[in-house]
Amino acid sequence: MKLLRLALDKGAYEGEADNAAVMFVRKLRERNASADALFSHSQLNTALEKCGNEKMTFGKYRDEMIKNVPISYLTWAFYNCANMDARLRSAIHKFLTEFA
Repeated sequence: MKLLRLALDKGAYEGEADNAAVMFVRKLRERNASADALFSHSQLNTALEKCGNEKMTFGKYRDEMIKNVPISYLTWAFYNCANMDARLRSAIHKFLTEFA
């Protein structure tokens, strides 16, 4: 999941994101993964449904659903914003944990 997170992180450098995406696909191929299996049994979809729709209540990404916020920003906010709403903190933690 770390490779996928990096590949999709809007804050990642272009080459870095491209390399992560290639490595992610290679790892899937090594494990004989199929696209159908990924889409039908995806833990990614479950995580997004559970907590990804929670909205940011402050900052640069205010009113954005956390699934649309760069992972780097979510990580920064989780560790640096002491006054964050408890529900949002819980959703960010769960979201980051699902993708770690």
